[in-house]
Amino acid sequence: MSIRKIAMKRIPIVLFLSLLAAGSFAQVQRDAPLPGTTDSSVTPVAKTSLRQQLQTLDLTRDQKIQMREILQNSKTNKEMINANDSLSQDQKQAQLKELRKQTFASFNSILTVEQREKWKATRADRKKNKNDEQENQAMQDEINSLPAN
Repeated sequence: MSIRKIAMKRIPIVLFLSLLAAGSFAQVQRDAPLPGTTDSSVTPVAKTSLRQQLQTLDLTRDQKIQMREILQNSKTNKEMINANDSLSQDQKQAQLKELRKQTFASFNSILTVEQREKWKATRADRKKNKNDEQENQAMQDEINSLPAN
């Protein structure tokens, strides 16, 4: 077999491997955070959703059903408050705040003592992390407002 025939057989293989490598590189680049954004795996404060917080409580099936009903009712009430044009923005905010209090009170009523303690600790951590983020943002805003020398 001549060298030319061997080279011709290897070209498709080399092309395939090159495309495979390029695709892998593109995948890595796509998963990288965009410039100007923060990577949550790098930041010490990871935001958690309500769903993630509830998953840590090891709820029973009945508790999950009750939670779902509470959340659906809360969502409906929130939509009604936001759609009420007779309320001022301050009144809407006050009613939404009261709705959140009622929702969390309903959550607490169906939790066991251990679950309540875990829920309370999770919410306290989230609140602390939120305050830390706000302080960091305020400091960054202040730094950005300083005149450049």
